[in-house]
This record gives sequence, structure tokens and C-alpha cells, in this order.
Amino acid sequence: MTIATASPHATYVGHLQKGELAYQWSPAASRAVFFPRLVCPYTGSTALEWRIASGLGTVHSTTTVHSVDGKAYNVALIDCDEGFRLMSRVEDIAPDSVAIGMRVKLRIHKPGGEEEPVPVFAPVTAGSPATRPATVAAPYVAPRKPTGTARRGSAAIVGVAESDLGQVAEGLTPIDLMAQGITRALDDCGLGVADVDGLFCATTQARTSALSLSEYLGLDAAYVGSTIVGGSSFEYHVAQAQSAIEAGLCSVAVIAYGSTQRSVGRKQASVREINPYETPFKPFLPASAYAMAALRHMHQFGTTREQMAAVAVAAREWAQLNPAAWDHKPLTIEAVLAARPVSTPLTVRDCCLSTDGGGAIVVTSAEKARTLRKPPAFVLGCGQSITHAAISSMPDLTHTGAKRAGEIAYAMAGLAPKDIDVLELYDAFTINTILFLEDLGFCPKGEGGRFVEGGRIGPKGRLPVNTNGGGLSYCHPGMYGLFLLIEAVRQLRGECGDRQIAGAKTALAHGNGGVLSSQATVILGTEATLG
Repeated sequence: MTIATASPHATYVGHLQKGELAYQWSPAASRAVFFPRLVCPYTGSTALEWRIASGLGTVHSTTTVHSVDGKAYNVALIDCDEGFRLMSRVEDIAPDSVAIGMRVKLRIHKPGGEEEPVPVFAPVTAGSPATRPATVAAPYVAPRKPTGTARRGSAAIVGVAESDLGQVAEGLTPIDLMAQGITRALDDCGLGVADVDGLFCATTQARTSALSLSEYLGLDAAYVGSTIVGGSSFEYHVAQAQSAIEAGLCSVAVIAYGSTQRSVGRKQASVREINPYETPFKPFLPASAYAMAALRHMHQFGTTREQMAAVAVAAREWAQLNPAAWDHKPLTIEAVLAARPVSTPLTVRDCCLSTDGGGAIVVTSAEKARTLRKPPAFVLGCGQSITHAAISSMPDLTHTGAKRAGEIAYAMAGLAPKDIDVLELYDAFTINTILFLEDLGFCPKGEGGRFVEGGRIGPKGRLPVNTNGGGLSYCHPGMYGLFLLIEAVRQLRGECGDRQIAGAKTALAHGNGGVLSSQATVILGTEATLG
């Protein structure tokens, strides 16, 4: 006889119906667990206990969402006194008046009908209990060390190309754009489809993208991979392709992406994910998640709106040197700040573009790479880290998995931040660039805002960052990580014209997926770096 396992979510909702906020406790880890689940994420134990929270907490971060109908509303992350964090909203106060550090108390919102009850909060009033525990936020748990990596420089990127970009011709599909990018990238290095025996791809618009693309190109026996962890997927694919080539599973691998999100609309380009612990509060994702990370960084380190705007301005200055960039119009810090608000503190100019597009890169062994048409960009180091899925589960809003991903990549490459000539960072939002500069070791934690001031990362600055204009001004067809690699390779080849960094021998491409969830670093180098 099969015994049905009780649903953790059903238990959670049952407590809400009774006016209680329940959470799980892991005896093995001696800490709270949230979201409710069947397995402890810290120990792997299935022994999880249910406990009832006091209902008191502290606002960890917050944002005001500026909806298209003009009505603003609050979304907040609450650190409950028992040591777990959840997404909610703070009521009985103007949205813009909700502040980090504000003490709040629980109330259960029961909408009726088929909608489930949800926990919401209100400011603690005079006379209410306001005891704060010594530690509110859950401590960061370091990821396990990798068991091994591929050999430094054993593979190289030998061909790169974009598909059509911007708004593509009506009727073109993401698979069309992938195939177009692949044929252009193969032509770039002097190979053809018949030479390909490895295929890696990802897109939100095709359920079985590797299958569809293999059939499209007639690659019936290729080694395939379709890891999809958001915009960092393609940096993962580089590491996987390098390992597959080393293992003899393939000899020439293509990595491709395609999206028509501008043409079909973002809602049609990606399936809406329902999270019962976040969706009821209507965060405007992904912008609201990044907005809360930005506001927490501002609160903790004194980062300013002007400093974040400086990231957008630098990206636009680079884009003005790139004929393929979507937006060449001049941009100032004042214009970024005055633009339409999206989710406080971010305006529309702090957010990436929405374009169609795709592309491909070609990876092969170091030996074969030296026989092809153009100088290879050797894969010196790769590293990855996944820290959370939902923003309310992010261990620390100001520290990303880029630190761990970068450490692994630097160790494999035998390099340090000071050895990197060109940086291509996933800039879906202006706060990303600041966080990644810190976590990848280019400035101390908390100094990212001051680091980007004064055009330091722009064309006239000392550290070239996002030299094609980035996701903020060049293109952003939903998942941007492949374009980081394309630009990094072109910089190492010396093919970038007015935006070329003289003498570039090393380039770092860092991809980001989800809501600061998945981080992946790839370090590339010229032949001169292999000695």
C-alpha cells in the first residue's frame, strides 16, 4: 500500500487558516527552514519539525512597485524573530514610508474564495512587544567545494557571432535565431555544420531546445546539453563543453541562444512561475528583487542612486562606440534618476533593454583551435555557484555567489583580479555591476558604488567594463550571458574597433541567472597567457 506524504505547503496554509504563521525547524541543522519543504537544505535530513512564529519581525529590505495603472504598493522582505525570512508587505503605512529596520507584527490576510490566506505585516505600535533577537537573518552557508575542474587552456572559443538583433523579422523563431547564430559563428572560424558533434543551448521559448535544434541542423548523433539556469546558462555550457571535449565526447561544440521576447512580449517569451510564498504579494519580477538588493546595499554601505546611475551612463558611452548597439542616445546621471520609476529605487534606465536576438560560439580543443581561421580565446578558468532560487531565500542581499564562482575560476586560471584586462559583467540592472565588481575582487565589499564614480568603468576610465554597451544599452533578449562571451572573445582578438582595449590578453565574462541566484564565471586568454 502506498502512503501519501503530507504536503508541506498544505500544512503551512492550514496554520494560516487558524491565524498562525508556521515554519519548519531542522534539529540536525539547529536552525529554521523556510520555504516549507520535505528535505532540510542544510543537512539533507527529512526530520523537520513545525513551529509557530511569534509574529514579530524586522523589515530587511523593501521596494515600492510603480504599477502601470499608477497605483504604487509595497513589497518587503521580513526577517522574522525566529531566524527565517519571507516575502510579504507592510500595511497601514504609505508604501514609500516602509523602511529597512522597521519593527513589524503579523496579521493574516484571508481574501476568501479560492485564494489562500497570506501573512502580512503592520508597523509595531507603542506598547507592542519589540524585542529583537541577537541574530535575525540566516547565516550564509558556504557551498561545497568542487570535486575537480578541467585543465587550464585545454579548450578554446574559436568562432563567435550574433544572430539578427533588435526586433527581428516577423515569423522568425528562437530556433531560427540559434541556427542563424551557429552558421555565422562556424563561418567565423572556417568550419561548417558537418564539423559539429557537440551542441549546447538554452531558451525559455522551447521546451526541448536541444532536441529541436539538433533536428533543425540534422545533428542526429551530437553530444547535447541544455542546462538552463537563467542568463548564466552559457557560462555553464562553456565549462561543460570543455569537459566534454577533454573526455572525448565531442570535438567541436556549439553553444547557442535565441529569443524573440521583444516581438512576442515578455509574458509569451517565458512561462510565469508561481511561487505561493511570493506571488501573492505581486513583486514585479525580476526588477523588484534587484530593487530590494539595491536598497539593502544603499542602506548597508551608503551606496547612492547617482552611483548606480553612473553604471548606466558608462554602459551607454560604450554603446555609442558599438554600431550594433540598440541604444546610442546620450545619457546622463540626471536622466537616469528622472526616468520613469519601476520598483524603488530603480527607474527604467536602471533596467536592461528588451530586445530580440541570439547568437552562438564555437568551442574546440586547444590543438584544433590553433589550426583554424582566427586567434583562439583559450578557456583558462570556469567557476559556478547557486545560492538560492527566490529572492526571499537569498542568504545575503549584498553578497552574491559571484564570489565563489570567481574564486573557483581564478584558481583554475592561476590568475587574480589584477591580471584581468577586460570585464564583461551581466548588467541586467545597474546594481548588478556594483555587486559583481565587489564579489569578483575588483574592489572591497561595500565600495562598489564609489568605485564606479567618475566614469571609471567607461571608455575613458581605468577598468573597461561591458565594452559592447552591456544589457543596459547593447542588447538584452532575455538571457544575456552568451553575449558576454562573444564580446570577450572579440576583445582578445582585437576586433572591436573604436571600443577596442589595446593589448588585451585576458577577459572575464560573468553570467547571472534568476534573481542573483546562479552565478558563473569564465576567464579567457590569448595564446600569450598559456606560457
